[in-house]
Amino acid sequence: MADHFVSLNRGQEGSQYSDFVTGTATSGNVGIELRLGDSANFTKLDVIKALDSFKRFFENAQEVSAAGFVVSG
Repeated sequence: MADHFVSLNRGQEGSQYSDFVTGTATSGNVGIELRLGDSANFTKLDVIKALDSFKRFFENAQEVSAAGFVVSG
């Protein structure tokens, strides 16, 4: 089985289905990507909880900096 991804490029808010890129092979010009291993057997609730957790992570400047991410704002 392959991993699948959904991605957004900078400036796209995901308000339209056409904003998203999906597939199994990453595009070289992707800004942000969510990749899900097909064999991991995640549920929709698992994914929603993980996304909420990632949001909390990026809201904490100390964690983001300590992890080495280079983001501003």
